[in-house]
Amino acid sequence: MTIAGAIAAGAMVALAIAALLPRSSVQRRLRAFGAAARAPHALVERADGLLVARIGGALGGALAACVLATVASLGVIPVAAGAYAGWIAPSVVADRQRERRRTEAERAVVTLVEWLHALVSSGRPLETALVTAAGRTHGTTLLDGVLARTIRDYTLGVPLHRALQRHATDDRLDGLVELAGRLDRARDLGRGALPLLVDLREELRARERARALAAASAVEGNLTAVLTLCYLPALALLVIVPLFLTLLAGLLG
Repeated sequence: MTIAGAIAAGAMVALAIAALLPRSSVQRRLRAFGAAARAPHALVERADGLLVARIGGALGGALAACVLATVASLGVIPVAAGAYAGWIAPSVVADRQRERRRTEAERAVVTLVEWLHALVSSGRPLETALVTAAGRTHGTTLLDGVLARTIRDYTLGVPLHRALQRHATDDRLDGLVELAGRLDRARDLGRGALPLLVDLREELRARERARALAAASAVEGNLTAVLTLCYLPALALLVIVPLFLTLLAGLLG
């Protein structure tokens, strides 16, 4: 166990040194080309970072399990369990962070549609309104990135609804996908942009309201779980167990 723990510790140190090394000059030059060259490399970089984190977590879990197994003489099974837990932990954390960013972006889409409705109501075309709204920060990196890539493709000649639908689908932003689909239908039917923005704004508000109500309805269940897991064992330990011991002593006494 000591040898396995030493190997795991050495591998963790090597991974930490590799993570702290400066990036290559080729990668720095690719970053200088802007968002067009940065997007695919960012995906590869995130995948590589997750792989390194999973390997480091597996080694860290194996090291902790080796220490526990050496102290308590538990054998090899805790080492395998610790390595597996350390391997899957970074993926779970990354998935939760990704879902949280997507939820924040979905909430920001409601504000984006409200901005577009206000700009179109003032007489601006929808394309100009979207370019203006994309230049403002919305508080989420995910939504800002989708809008920046959409405006880049639109500047290069891609139709606005196609660029928006493609990038919104890639990042799973349902609100923007719905906006792009309605822009396409309005273009085919010859309708104005203002009525579809009004309808979409109301639908997104209703969807956000339903999401908030669902989150509020889960509070009662969480409080019940806290009461069950925390207060009831304390009540049993402080009241029921002494009462039972007192009754038992009286019966045997």
